[in-house]
Amino acid sequence: MPSITRILPNLRTPASMSVAAVVWLLAACSPSHGPLLEADLILTGASVVTVDPEFRVAQGVAIREGIIIGVGSDREVLAFRGPGTRVLELEGKTVLPGLIDSHIHFLTLGRDVQRQAELTFAMSAREILDAVVELKERVGPESGEWLVGNRWDQYKYPEMVTRWQLDSVAPENPVYLNRVYRGVAVSTAVFNLIGIHDDRPETWPAWWLEDPSDFTFEDRIFRAPREVTAGGQTRVVEVPTGAFVGSRASALVTLSPPTGGFEDDVESVRHGVEEMLSLGVTGVVDPSSRMGYLMRVYQEAYNRGYMKLRMGAVLEGTFTTHDPEAIRRHFDAIKINNLGDRYLRWRGSKFYSDGGAGTRSAWVSQTFEGWEEFEGRQNLGYPVVEDNALREAQYRAAVDYGWDLHTHVAGDVAMRQAVDLYMKLMDEIRDRRPDADLRWSLIHAYLPIEEGTRVLEDMARYGIMAAANPVFQWQEGVAFAVNLGEDRMARTQPFRSYMEGGVVMTSGSDFPVTSHDPWIGIYALLTRRDQATGAVHGADETVGIADALRSYTINGAYATYDEEWKGSIEVGKVADLVVVDLPDIHLLEQDPELCFSMRDRVLLTLVDGEVRFRKPGGEL
Repeated sequence: MPSITRILPNLRTPASMSVAAVVWLLAACSPSHGPLLEADLILTGASVVTVDPEFRVAQGVAIREGIIIGVGSDREVLAFRGPGTRVLELEGKTVLPGLIDSHIHFLTLGRDVQRQAELTFAMSAREILDAVVELKERVGPESGEWLVGNRWDQYKYPEMVTRWQLDSVAPENPVYLNRVYRGVAVSTAVFNLIGIHDDRPETWPAWWLEDPSDFTFEDRIFRAPREVTAGGQTRVVEVPTGAFVGSRASALVTLSPPTGGFEDDVESVRHGVEEMLSLGVTGVVDPSSRMGYLMRVYQEAYNRGYMKLRMGAVLEGTFTTHDPEAIRRHFDAIKINNLGDRYLRWRGSKFYSDGGAGTRSAWVSQTFEGWEEFEGRQNLGYPVVEDNALREAQYRAAVDYGWDLHTHVAGDVAMRQAVDLYMKLMDEIRDRRPDADLRWSLIHAYLPIEEGTRVLEDMARYGIMAAANPVFQWQEGVAFAVNLGEDRMARTQPFRSYMEGGVVMTSGSDFPVTSHDPWIGIYALLTRRDQATGAVHGADETVGIADALRSYTINGAYATYDEEWKGSIEVGKVADLVVVDLPDIHLLEQDPELCFSMRDRVLLTLVDGEVRFRKPGGEL
């Protein structure tokens, strides 16, 4: 007879027996000699939010060798107590499954939080300047050293910060500030390094006074009138203020801050892991391998023991207008698929279909609001691959090598194109293999319920997932509302419609576009309130805390084929847990503003039953 120790990890209590029955069985097997299985760690006296199908709340968890062996009342889990068991009394605190960020460009996170300015919370040009000053005081740069900040959004400010203001607070340093998406703001020192000088018109490039002819709807150079003295003459001209929006506009700034290369990237991963663990995140998905480079970095971080959370998938790509045969050669050269273990896995491919709502480049069926003012002609966005036959051939190049499909789609037309092609390919695959388990997704997936392009029902019917970014509703809500209009904004990322309509929706941050703090994403799921104005866009599309947590836990595990062993607190699953200083998780639903205090409320984060983060000075 095999030992219970060996067979226990295969038990799935929701499908077989109750947790209490498992506890009773194990204890009853040897009533006079103590528990048959001795736990390494038992958490008791807690509010254990299991996120199982019934969303049960228990009191305790028993863990052995990184696996959950008991979930239930304090009495039930203490049945696993032995001479070597550590018992941690949590005194009413809440235990959750470790959170999963299902869309985070992870590589730069450590560098960002350690050495760059956080602009997420800036609500004016003055506050951007304050963040730059704070960064200078924190890192103490030498003269000529670059200062970098991230996540400005001009829609949130009465007036956008200018290079002359940046010059005033950092006269000896080039300043480079990244927009939330497709944009950059720089100081005059950056232009000087490029070789452009205000007082030397001969150094001005053609775009200095007039936009290039190849600009798209999203591209913009901010300009302002300035007195310029050259050759002894002074005149007033409209010159760049240092802020650029759009891919082509931003590319005009041809210098960017240097990084330390491969070694610096590996160290950034180490610090990024520490940061996410401190927020209760135990798993992530990186949606782009940068054509394999990131996997080399992540593998080295793994080899050095830095990968202390789970990178459930790194998507290969990103593919835009690539020739299908080139894509085939790329996958043929890799020769592998779904490679890795429970801490680092390379699977899935990523394609790009359009831009975004904040830059007015999502591929939409109805023109962006305010086109008369912004573009002067109706704007339906910027499709990357408008030709369905070409996009289908690109998809086939990945599918033929066994790679799942994941596509960046913001606008409703982009969503319709991707869903139509997904369905065609899925039908072909399932004709050959009726039991094929295809977990393909639409990334961002803003507008699934627009008249004439509606895709929600098709997504549910074919099992196409929505990889959403709830934090956008908060951090970029005002920009989205201005560009999409209030009615359409109320339907953007329709959380409740997705969940009630049978679509598996995961939640991710899309850092560095927006904040990596998952609790802000949960706030957005609960409220749909935008940061800048406080307006609620689409109150009927909010969800409760149970569904919010599912999108950050079990749904994220499902998206990477891992729901059988992680994503909830159930017997047989890995002990990836977070302990938070909160007596009842439903308090977040009653008072969502508590979400902004959760960073300080994370007390412990466990992965495989090991403490990977402990709050400094905390009581546990």
